[in-house]
Amino acid sequence: MRYKIIIETTSSRKRAQSHINALKNMNITGFIETLNLDHQTLYSVQAGPYDYKKDALVNVDKIKRLGVRNAFITSAEL
Repeated sequence: MRYKIIIETTSSRKRAQSHINALKNMNITGFIETLNLDHQTLYSVQAGPYDYKKDALVNVDKIKRLGVRNAFITSAEL
């Protein structure tokens, strides 16, 4: 099983990119997944994937220290 961190889902592409830039500054690999729901475009900011949950735990703690309190770990689809 692989893991990823969900940082935030937002309707603002600019806000999503700001999170990606912050992740890069912490040497964390991040990406934006674009979602289309109910005629609205949302941007899901994610980090990973991680092969080991312990690696995801280390990075979710770093992300939470930045003030992103709702970041969480989930399984990543292959």
